Amino acid sequence: MNQTYNSLANYLVEKLTLLSPENRYLVSIAGIPGSGKSTLSKNLIQRINYLMGNNRSIVIPMDGFHYSKKELTTFPNVEEAFARRGAHWTFDIKSLLTLIEKLRLPINEDLTINAPSFDHLKGDPEPDDIKILPSHKIILIEGLYLHLKIPMWNSIALHMDDTWFIHVNQEIAKERIIKRHIKTQIAENEEQAIFRIENNDMINADYILKNSLSPTRIIYSIVDDESNINQT
Repeated sequence: MNQTYNSLANYLVEKLTLLSPENRYLVSIAGIPGSGKSTLSKNLIQRINYLMGNNRSIVIPMDGFHYSKKELTTFPNVEEAFARRGAHWTFDIKSLLTLIEKLRLPINEDLTINAPSFDHLKGDPEPDDIKILPSHKIILIEGLYLHLKIPMWNSIALHMDDTWFIHVNQEIAKERIIKRHIKTQIAENEEQAIFRIENNDMINADYILKNSLSPTRIIYSIVDDESNINQT
């Protein structure tokens, strides 16, 4: 996997050198639940900042754009909104697009752009928790639905310099999600985690696979977390 991270980091650093100094290089990293988006992003950021210096690259998880629990109580079907939290319609796409449009503008050296994070233990977004500095030139945005081809969501790809999709075997993804649900206390035990996976996560996975645009790059994740890269 180190070879994959190094290859992708070197690719992004090279791409940045081709841009004007006032521009950022934006990459969306999508995939089904449990595909390894967060792991890939975190490792890439570390390597890019090692190559270029601190605060040159940052990751923005789409999780910060979940509607809060308070907002979900205003949905027409509150029970469904909570049961299906994590579906694309439980995210604030308008705010996500507003942030991406700001990142696409020429860099203002006096402006720090704020983005929300997500506290998995609280189960709610943390507003303005991520600080995107003028020095942050390579921006990785990772999340489930970044490549959807449905209205509004399909605008995201138009602002990206690269769109990457992580392909993973669904059984491997399920094993990862079980561990995550228990760790973040979404589920108390494996039985509850499996129920949520079957009634929410895999429904979302199928929707993503059927309704996504073709990416510029596919990253294949296999059992030992080594990856192969296919540029399309």
